[in-house]
Amino acid sequence: MGADWRALCRGPHVVFDGDDLIVRFENERGHRVRIRETDEVIEFHAIVARAAAVQDIQDLPLRLWRYNRAAQLVSFRLDTRGRVYAEGWVSKAGLTAEEFQLVLRHIAAESDRLEYLLTGRDAE
Repeated sequence: MGADWRALCRGPHVVFDGDDLIVRFENERGHRVRIRETDEVIEFHAIVARAAAVQDIQDLPLRLWRYNRAAQLVSFRLDTRGRVYAEGWVSKAGLTAEEFQLVLRHIAAESDRLEYLLTGRDAE
């Protein structure tokens, strides 16, 4: 891909913070998404909730599995630190700014929604 991914996400409601993007929503919430590149894809990563915020949630792995069954473009898991973590990716081949922004906003919105469902807060 010739263009840098940073050029694909310019626009309102997206703030750069190094390799992270903070996506702002009209409801004044927001979510941080980290971007990583490989030769063929752009990966999107987001922390949904820290371990301390979800440690007392009953059946958390089962809840995440159920949430993943209905999710598109994003998947959720517990990482090795006990955090709820979101991931997604998009192929660089033929990638347009519109597609990049669609996936970015979707991952940020679903991560923010799950964060609210699990914790009731907007910490990430």
